[in-house]
Amino acid sequence: MMAGLGQGHETANQSYQTDGLRDTDVLASPTLTNFNERGLLNGVVPIISNDYDSGSRNSSTTGNCACSTSGNQSIVIAAGTIMVDGVFYSISASGALNAASVTAQYATYNSSSAPTLSANQERILLVYFDPAITNNIGFIYGDAIDTSGGAYPQSPSAHLASQTIVLASARLHYSSSEVRIASLEDKRVFVRPGPLPVSSLINGSAAAMPANNFLSGNTANLPITDLGFIFARDPVGLGSYADGRGATHLFYQSDLRINQSGMGGAYQITPTHRQSIKTDTYVGSQKNVTLAYTPLESQDEATTRMIEVVMYKSGTARFIAVLIQGLDYTVADNVVTINGSLGYTGTPTHVRITYTHAGHTGDVSP
Repeated sequence: MMAGLGQGHETANQSYQTDGLRDTDVLASPTLTNFNERGLLNGVVPIISNDYDSGSRNSSTTGNCACSTSGNQSIVIAAGTIMVDGVFYSISASGALNAASVTAQYATYNSSSAPTLSANQERILLVYFDPAITNNIGFIYGDAIDTSGGAYPQSPSAHLASQTIVLASARLHYSSSEVRIASLEDKRVFVRPGPLPVSSLINGSAAAMPANNFLSGNTANLPITDLGFIFARDPVGLGSYADGRGATHLFYQSDLRINQSGMGGAYQITPTHRQSIKTDTYVGSQKNVTLAYTPLESQDEATTRMIEVVMYKSGTARFIAVLIQGLDYTVADNVVTINGSLGYTGTPTHVRITYTHAGHTGDVSP
């Protein structure tokens, strides 16, 4: 059974953890506030999760700002990447931070004072990320509560005044005449770095952009100033011979119009046009030249490929001629057949082929 990144938060699968998201577990506010932050696309970015050869890509304890205990009093924070407000931050591994004695991590909300406790008392300590503080990692603890009567300490909340992500929640208690960590709960939420699923927008008219009419009988309000988005659709119907017609391709919608009738509308992103050059010898006899990729069609003429062939003589006297597609050469898939005895004045030695492709061979359209 495959492990998951979220197991620490969900099932409390480590010896120092007590509560996850199971029935009867204590649901603390950092879980809920973090879920709210993830709705704004703030959270830990588990970059290694896309390394399918890594044995730790789904580990809840390796990397990705995972927090663990070291001894009775210290917290260790693993290296990782966090995104907050659309900005990415690299977090360095912390080493063991003694929650009962460090002061720098408490500077923002606890006046650089480490927590104190006495018999029967407990506190909740949060380990959080804040882009505005030194080293980006802070500690904050709440009020001490006497738990002998069944009361439970509450999570602090002052850190919520900023855009923060809580990495872990520790329950501190008084044991052996000192402050110790009774449990350390994983509170991380993740923003997966892809793949990003994008399904095709479809309606009855192939040439239309159906971004405003998904709900029957209702019309939405695009374009909206300063709003753009990525979407997918079949390009069929967009122009005479749309690239990639018959397949799902990527588009970008800008904020002036929802069609392709002018600037600021919908722009087709794929198939991505790339340029390549192939030079080969040619001395006048028919020759096949194999290209690495298949030239794309012209969007104005279905039988014309986006390719230019120049015949030339490399020595003196120089000779250069531009060949005409369909007359002097033909294209089938990624093979260019240059005819022999073309009737040009001069003796060539080479051909230079410049073409536009999308990084594949085979049919360029259905």
